[in-house]
Amino acid sequence: MQQNKTYAKILESQGFFTEAFVIYKKLLKQNPEDGEIKTALKRLKKIRTKFNGTDNNIKEFFIQMNENKFNEFEKWLIKGF
Repeated sequence: MQQNKTYAKILESQGFFTEAFVIYKKLLKQNPEDGEIKTALKRLKKIRTKFNGTDNNIKEFFIQMNENKFNEFEKWLIKGF
C-alpha cells in the first residue's frame, strides 16, 4: 500500500499511532515544509507521550495472569455489559 497522508490519517483514526507517526516522519523528509504533516507529528507526539508504556503494562498484566485470575477478569467484564 502506498504510504501517503491519507493512509497515515486512516491509521491514526484507527488508533495505530506509531504506524501513522512513522509514515508522517517519512513524508516530512520528502516534504519538509508541509505544515499539515508537522501538525500531525506534533499531535502524535503528544499522544505517544501521554500513553507511553501503556500497551506494555497491559501486555505484562495479561502475561502474568493465571487462569483463575483471567476467569475472574472475564466475569468482571461481562458484568459491566
